Amino acid sequence: MLQELKERLRYMIDRAFAREFAGQFILFLVLVVVVTLVGMTAYFFGLFGPENEDVPGIPRGIDRGFLDSLWWSMQRVLRLPGFERMYGATPPILAYALFLSIMGLAVFGILVSMINTAMQRRIETLRKGDSPVKERGHVLVLGWSDKIYSVLRQLARLQPGSKVVILAPEEIEEMQEALRVNGSMREDLTIILRSGIPSNVEELNRVAVDRASSVIVVSPRADRDRLGGDSEVIKTMMLLAAWREWRGQGPTLTAEIALEQNQELAEIAARGRMHLISSSTVISKVLVQCIRNPGLADVYSELFAPYGNGLHVQSIGACSEQTMRDISYGFPDAIPIGIAWKEQQGEELKHASGLNPEPDYDIAEDEQLILLAHGVPVKFSQPGSAYTSRIYREGSVSARVPRRVLLIGWNGNVFDILVELDAHALRGTEIVLLSDMDPEAARKHVEQLLDHELENVSVEYLAGDPVERGSYSEIDLTSFQTIVLLADTSSGESDIDARTLRTLLRLSDLRRRTAASPHTVVELLDIANKDLLAGLHVDDVVFSDQVISAQLAQIAKQPVLGPIYRELLSAGGVEISLRPVGDYVEIGSSCSFFDLAFAAQQKMEIALGVRLAREGELFLNPERELAWCLDEDDRVVVLAQQLYR
Repeated sequence: MLQELKERLRYMIDRAFAREFAGQFILFLVLVVVVTLVGMTAYFFGLFGPENEDVPGIPRGIDRGFLDSLWWSMQRVLRLPGFERMYGATPPILAYALFLSIMGLAVFGILVSMINTAMQRRIETLRKGDSPVKERGHVLVLGWSDKIYSVLRQLARLQPGSKVVILAPEEIEEMQEALRVNGSMREDLTIILRSGIPSNVEELNRVAVDRASSVIVVSPRADRDRLGGDSEVIKTMMLLAAWREWRGQGPTLTAEIALEQNQELAEIAARGRMHLISSSTVISKVLVQCIRNPGLADVYSELFAPYGNGLHVQSIGACSEQTMRDISYGFPDAIPIGIAWKEQQGEELKHASGLNPEPDYDIAEDEQLILLAHGVPVKFSQPGSAYTSRIYREGSVSARVPRRVLLIGWNGNVFDILVELDAHALRGTEIVLLSDMDPEAARKHVEQLLDHELENVSVEYLAGDPVERGSYSEIDLTSFQTIVLLADTSSGESDIDARTLRTLLRLSDLRRRTAASPHTVVELLDIANKDLLAGLHVDDVVFSDQVISAQLAQIAKQPVLGPIYRELLSAGGVEISLRPVGDYVEIGSSCSFFDLAFAAQQKMEIALGVRLAREGELFLNPERELAWCLDEDDRVVVLAQQLYR
């Protein structure tokens, strides 16, 4: 019975609150009446007894009974200001006094509520970042994707203490939590968040775009696999390119385009004002270079990491009027790999560069050196006599193009990867593509984007979940020289790397059962997952977000790097390559970096370091006093002209 009464009472209270104000007010009146009646029962416990005769708060002037008890209890419950002084007044006056006291209390409550609401709105406005940014010389990041975290790490390395403003169509709390979880809030940066649409003029004014030192536009993750993607990025680019209110030269503008087929439209929208990075093109070229050069991913990881060797530009007067050969031995902790200059293009001076110039190239006074170094400035000392290696060896360089490649997974880069493979492969190379995509749909998607047929490669499309064992029943893993795992977005899973790792576990088990040991290249998004690859027999790991974000951040801070990266990652230009030691020096002899540099110069190349096969150890821009006894499995890291064989 008691339990039923409690449930009935709880139900009535719930119904009262469900009726909003009316129900809540009725509940309030009931509560006042009940509590007042309970308070009146003090009459039976000596409220007007002789022991309480001297208590001033107990009225006795009316009847020392019901009315005085009611008055005393109401005063305790309602505590209406001024109403207690109406004791003894006539009923009409008491009614007026009660009404006015209650209304006065209501008016005061409304005033407090209004002030509280206004303060809450103001706090909410500040919390949401609706106030205009008053910074000057800040880095402005427009858009939001997983690359944000790597961009921030790069900016913290390039210019510690920088102020970074992020404008994105996300909730402030979500961005703050994501940055906290990924450790970005611990970087040596001042991060200011604003929620808004980057392609809106008012929003750009709110984040002081005209006072920014550089602007970075990132492509949302969702645009990677949509043929009509990049729309928001292109709209933002059009707005920035047409901006008329720049102060002085205006900021350095850098933008990411997710899909290569949108590159032409993006270039039109940019009007020559922006540095464009096509993430699908860049990642596909890096992956294919890693397919052709096992171990190359370690070189790119160091180049694009927030710390370690990177590309820098410096003017060194002492190098003017000298050849690249003359100066190459004068840097104890840097390697000159090219030259940079400014040239007139229309009404503007544009940065230009040339990588891997001939050893006899004379450096002009107005040219800067492109250096592989830990940082700038670097020291230069004039070398003495010309260096000559006694262990130099001539040899032919053979292109490493696998004849059978297994691609696993599907994302927006598949088309670019196939085109890039076709450009480098020998005729008759076979590509097998295993993914969740329907084979006919996958074939039509690729053919829709092709403006010419693939000449050197044939593609076989297979359907199947790469995580499941049954998908490999008709695949002979021992017949492939290279297996490539892409960051698979076809399944719609939120954690793309988790799916890649599950597929890698499946492959590791299958290879153990079949004794297959092909060269394995894996694309991951988050570098934090690197440690999970231990024991899975992965040869090369490309962290695609790191590669793109490094370029975005570095070009934003050093615009001269824009043409350098374009040349380094463009078809038909120069490339970083790993080549057999036996093509440069005598196998088994004591070898220094200067020996490798000399041998590379004879081939019109530039030596960058060495990769040892026994432990996969990479020495990029090594200390000059180091010496190795290299064997035939070791590789020389060189900057050389791309080979198509």
